[in-house]
Amino acid sequence: MRIIGGKYRGKKLITPDGERIRPTTDRMRETLFNMLEHGSGPGIRGSKILDLFAGTGALGIEALSRSAAHVTFIDNDPRSMKLIKQNTALIQKPENTTYLTTDSKKINKALGPFDIIFIDPPYNKAMIVPVLTNIHEQELLSQNGNIIIEYPSSENIEIPDYFSEIKSKKMGEASFSILEHSV
Repeated sequence: MRIIGGKYRGKKLITPDGERIRPTTDRMRETLFNMLEHGSGPGIRGSKILDLFAGTGALGIEALSRSAAHVTFIDNDPRSMKLIKQNTALIQKPENTTYLTTDSKKINKALGPFDIIFIDPPYNKAMIVPVLTNIHEQELLSQNGNIIIEYPSSENIEIPDYFSEIKSKKMGEASFSILEHSV
């Protein structure tokens, strides 16, 4: 697992032991970040990012490499948070990062708003809709912001009415969707 683009391009990240964490593949991150940087929404440079179910921190670290202003990493597993801190130390970026070991479904508006929110929960655990509901209720997404959800291609995700899907991409067994506020 490595950083795909930006000033830390090619830097290898520490990978997790076992199957406790399912990192987003390099190819999928590259596709996703190309869409974010060249599509609608705020783009990465200068953005405030929230990485939920952060796992290894790869999505947030990729954003830091591409000049995000700040990344907040959230994961409820202390082992994952330790790994995230080890990986961000590899790029010497702790000054514009926040680390919270907590439930991604229960964060509050004091943290936001964020320009980009990554949601990459454990597969097939019905966590996406509760997290989207909390994001909406706590006003965590900036007005022109984007939410990116990753989920198994076999799963049909019901997007709540207050968000609309602007893009989706299937990449093998995984898919991702980019959401924005509904008009």
